[in-house]
Amino acid sequence: MEFYDRIKEQVSDLRTMQGYQNDGTAFGHFIIRECFNKIMDFGYDGNDFDQFIKEHIVDMAYDLGNDAIFTNQKNNEIIVFQFKYSKSPLLSTGEIIKNKRFIDWILKRNGEELSANPKLQRIINEEIHPILTEENLHRNNYQLTFCYIDHDFPESIKTDIQALYTNYSDSEIKFSIKYYNYRELEDLYDDIEIPQNEIALQITPNDYFLKKSLFYDDKETEIETLVCSILANSLKPIIEDKKELILALNVRYYKGENEINSKIKEEYSKGEKSNFWILNNGINGICEDFELIDNKTLKIKNFQIVNGGQTAKTLTRIVNDLPDNVQILMKLSKIKDKTQISSIAKDIAVASNSQNAISARDLHSGDRIQMSIFKHLDNDGIFYDKKDGEWATVHKRKYRNPLGNNPMHLKITNLELGVAYLSFYLQIPISTAGRHKLVFSDLYYDKIFDMSQNEDKQFLKLIFAYRLSEYVIDIKRRKYSQYEILWNDNINDVIVSLSGLYFFKDELHLFDNENELKSKLETLSIVEYLKMTDRYLLNIGDDFEAFIVRIIKGLQYLLDVMRQAKKFQGEEWLPNETKKWLKKDGTYSAIFKEVIKKLRED
Repeated sequence: MEFYDRIKEQVSDLRTMQGYQNDGTAFGHFIIRECFNKIMDFGYDGNDFDQFIKEHIVDMAYDLGNDAIFTNQKNNEIIVFQFKYSKSPLLSTGEIIKNKRFIDWILKRNGEELSANPKLQRIINEEIHPILTEENLHRNNYQLTFCYIDHDFPESIKTDIQALYTNYSDSEIKFSIKYYNYRELEDLYDDIEIPQNEIALQITPNDYFLKKSLFYDDKETEIETLVCSILANSLKPIIEDKKELILALNVRYYKGENEINSKIKEEYSKGEKSNFWILNNGINGICEDFELIDNKTLKIKNFQIVNGGQTAKTLTRIVNDLPDNVQILMKLSKIKDKTQISSIAKDIAVASNSQNAISARDLHSGDRIQMSIFKHLDNDGIFYDKKDGEWATVHKRKYRNPLGNNPMHLKITNLELGVAYLSFYLQIPISTAGRHKLVFSDLYYDKIFDMSQNEDKQFLKLIFAYRLSEYVIDIKRRKYSQYEILWNDNINDVIVSLSGLYFFKDELHLFDNENELKSKLETLSIVEYLKMTDRYLLNIGDDFEAFIVRIIKGLQYLLDVMRQAKKFQGEEWLPNETKKWLKKDGTYSAIFKEVIKKLRED
């Protein structure tokens, strides 16, 4: 069955759920969520990724040839998508010309004024302009990537695209083009063990050795390992061509520029005076077969980089060719037993030292409570993602959703549990420091993943907060069009925090601030609110939704009051001001006092 037919029903369901005008737009949403989210950093800090995607889908009249645009402010990166949903190629030269006009416009290269639809204009004003400042444009301090997605790409189309954008490379504009056909999308979408490929690398002659050994696990597996030095220039085009598929078994994906990757890039770029081979840990790869030809060419079948992804991907950020003496140390293991490739690759990846510092999340992944949570959820067919890249290494059939394809797999991350716990039990829905960072910080980690008491009880509190956040997001999605306050993603966690009042709705007079609610929540018995034998789903009355709507009305009233106050001053309340308000420390305390007052009045 073709990829188009495999996902057709899911795309159609998503169209209905999200209210898109056609399946083509829903397809873009689906692919971002199910494929590109695995390999790209969209800079998202929230718990409603579907709503975040929807806010960045611009496919409608006056979209200027763009279907979706995302930015990563930290990396000064702009990612533009053009999606084609069909059983045959649809991309035309006319559309590519429209794309080029748009890029020229935002880069201020053509002096032309274009008219954009409101969603696109918002992204330009709030996300693109802060990246493409005069200073950043002058210094080329940005990265602009255009991703074309189509059933396939005839060579004529690729030729037209390259011809249109030639002047960008001539001007050293930091612009790149990526092509993804449906076969590549399907590889990203599926359980990837070893994507098929055949490549050739150039090695330094007579500068290698071979070793045969046995890998001991449940069974003995024969492995032949080659240690050699490869020419960086021979690896670079392979990484650019195969893209993330050659890193399918890598525990960590490359997710943009950081201090360590910048150092890798700097050492690459030194050319003949590079110390790269000495300073870098190199690449650890696996394959099904390899062959040395003429003592300098290494042919590899189904090559995977399981460690050293940062080293490899940073190559694609180097504009010019590198001298042949810029070499990379590589250890390549041939594993002919296909049934063992995935598990051995994972062991190699975990055991190998990473070029990047280990994150706080990874450091805590082996904690007793993390393993306990994993067992609880795994027993119910839910994957607990507790370490970066772990999801990419598992067989996903076990975690298929028995109720359908939305979502296709049942998965919960420790970050999602932590953020929900911060909002509900700790009453911290807003933090300028970034709540994702707070979850694994020294200040909050031991409070969220408390190992000083009964870990089973702490697990129930974590999953309860998470299920409540799911329910709140579902209510918000259904009420989205009725209340402007719901148009901002930052409101989700505020509602989760305030939802704690539901459990004491007959005692609202007890609470004057959020700290009093926080203390009271510690006394809440939650077992009655969870279906203990049905994936810990909520067992809660219909009046919960009615109570949440009362909270939403209180929040909307507060927004209206602030807007009216601004109007009296002769000023206009702009949409971006709501976002700023909901990200400011101290906002929640003020919100709590006003909402509790409205709830008492009702």
